[in-house]
Amino acid sequence: MICKLKNLGIQRVIDVDGKTLVPVAYMSYAPLRENFDAMREQGIRLFMFPVYAGDEGINMESGLRPFCDNFFKGYGEYDFSAVDEALSRIFPSGNEDGYVIPRVCLEPPIWWQRLHPSEVSRDFRGEEQRESFASELWKADMTVALYALIDHINASVYADRVIGYHVAAGGTEEWTYQCRYAPQYYDYSEVNLRAYRRYLSKRYHGVSELSRSHGISYSSWDDVVFPHPCERRYCESGYLRDPKTERAVLDYYDYHNESVADAILYFCRKVKEYTGGERLVGVFYGYVFSMPQNYKGLHALGKVLASPDVDFLSTTNSGVDWHFASAVNSAILHGKMWISEGDIRTCKSSGMGKNLAHAMPDNDFYDSPVWRGPSDVEGSVYSLTRAAARIATTPTGIWWFDMFGGWFDDPDMLSVIKRSIHVLSEQKCDLFPTEVALVVDERGHKYSSLDDKKMPSAIRELLDNIATAGFPYDNYLLSDIANPDFDPSPYRLVIFIAAFDPTDEELDAIERKLKRDGRVLLFLGGSGAYSKSLTGYSLRVSRDDRAKRAEFEGEVYPSFPIPSPTVEREEGYVLSRFEDDGAAVLWKREAGYHSILALPLALPSALLRHIALLSGVHLYNRAGDVVFAGGEYVGILATEEGYRRICLPIADAVARDFLGGESVSVNDRFIDMYMKKGEMRLLHIEKTKHEILGNKNENDRN
Repeated sequence: MICKLKNLGIQRVIDVDGKTLVPVAYMSYAPLRENFDAMREQGIRLFMFPVYAGDEGINMESGLRPFCDNFFKGYGEYDFSAVDEALSRIFPSGNEDGYVIPRVCLEPPIWWQRLHPSEVSRDFRGEEQRESFASELWKADMTVALYALIDHINASVYADRVIGYHVAAGGTEEWTYQCRYAPQYYDYSEVNLRAYRRYLSKRYHGVSELSRSHGISYSSWDDVVFPHPCERRYCESGYLRDPKTERAVLDYYDYHNESVADAILYFCRKVKEYTGGERLVGVFYGYVFSMPQNYKGLHALGKVLASPDVDFLSTTNSGVDWHFASAVNSAILHGKMWISEGDIRTCKSSGMGKNLAHAMPDNDFYDSPVWRGPSDVEGSVYSLTRAAARIATTPTGIWWFDMFGGWFDDPDMLSVIKRSIHVLSEQKCDLFPTEVALVVDERGHKYSSLDDKKMPSAIRELLDNIATAGFPYDNYLLSDIANPDFDPSPYRLVIFIAAFDPTDEELDAIERKLKRDGRVLLFLGGSGAYSKSLTGYSLRVSRDDRAKRAEFEGEVYPSFPIPSPTVEREEGYVLSRFEDDGAAVLWKREAGYHSILALPLALPSALLRHIALLSGVHLYNRAGDVVFAGGEYVGILATEEGYRRICLPIADAVARDFLGGESVSVNDRFIDMYMKKGEMRLLHIEKTKHEILGNKNENDRN
């Protein structure tokens, strides 16, 4: 059996020996037969379930216990009964249609940690935190255990049902270092320190060069130590690290992120080699929007995307528009598949007491209100439809995550899941190309000291505001602007986040590809602080800079003010000013393009909409509703009750409801629907036969 990815229309799908499988799956920590049966009745043919090498809970902060028995009992000792039981629940008679991708968590068992105390991660005070991602012994031993699992599956009746492996480790299986609280500064273990010294020895030509770069006199590589937690948390300038004076900390964060990526790629490569390249391999990674915190180690996505051993990636989604946590379009650019985790609360959501009481016997951490969803089925359907809209309007997939079991146990909710499969299998063309690109420099996060709550809150506020500005957007890594396959032509507006100090290659690519054709470049939150050539503005970073709020058309923003650099000279048009004085947003015309410098990070929705209009971007909605558009679908989430409008960029279209299939009236290019506050509608759009015929006749004349 050979499993690979292929394109089906505008969608990326899975090919299993010539059979097409759309990336819509079902996953649960409580793999119950009745739930698998219910999902199979909706048409789902791809299932996921957890497998654990270790015998502890998936995180250290909650007191969580294991969901099921682990399989790695000792060197050469394995017990795969939990694996067999889960597979038997998915295929109880053996004749059911479908495939599975086990999520294999490679956390080490307690016995392994006690046997190898020098291989575990340790925080600054020396407290152990499970495996160190730098440990070669952990990698080697977990590889042997992983091979044993693959051998067991290949020797079972389920061999031709397993089409790949989702390789996992770290906190909640998402490749963050385990910790009991955040930020618990790690990994100060000796095994990690040795790996860090090797990393620096490859980056620098000798100790003398390293000493000059770090501003520290080293006599040998053995003199190198990790930055103190104070250096990791704060900046000498106050909020942005200076690349000239704080290179030691910046180097450390490069290593910290790349070491996590290296561990991921090690296991992905091993699975690919052991399966002869005939199985898919995926990972959680790349939370470059939702988790900008430096200590999490999630900012080497570009390295992971460059590997041929990774087929698909995943993150959770969040926000009012269920926005992506990562640079999804960069993943697609690299030929990967993106499958979002549909971690969506419903009125049926509950804690772990019903199906997984054994995993949470001592407290109610997982029974708190955060695990509850909308109060009724109607609201739950809206939440699920919002997730369906995200995958319908982007070339991505989803696994519906029934976390603790029974969360989707309702006919109306199941109908959304059923329709989501048809969405991905039926789309043939892209009627609504995206005109806005959101670009993040994942390496730029290391410059900021605001990595606990303020920066994540500010970025989330920005993304929520973009969601209600009236236009869809693609999202990329800054490093991929230089990718030969990156096509800038659809984008009228490009928005930059955390681009404090781009590389020469990135600056050259921006100059060649983006600074032309009248395009508008919007630089947010101090982007270009150490690179005047990026924005055309000279910025000054000072420890005296204070968090400030600005004003636009009577609205004061942002909710989470963070410090920003000061512009040396106000040039161009002032779009917004700070409350106390000084330009907050400046627009100036350059040769061939326009540059907007926005010192705050989280611009309000009205200002973003205003900039989009000035950039020539089509707006699907101007009333502050959440809009979705892409492929053959448009959607709207009403922020107020009343008639809500979608303005299409094409004429002569017909619209049908995503769920019921009923026709929805289109007046010229307008779709007006009376909606409740919080109601979500997703519409399938087709061009009329009249327009199709008109285009054909025009082509014939040409």
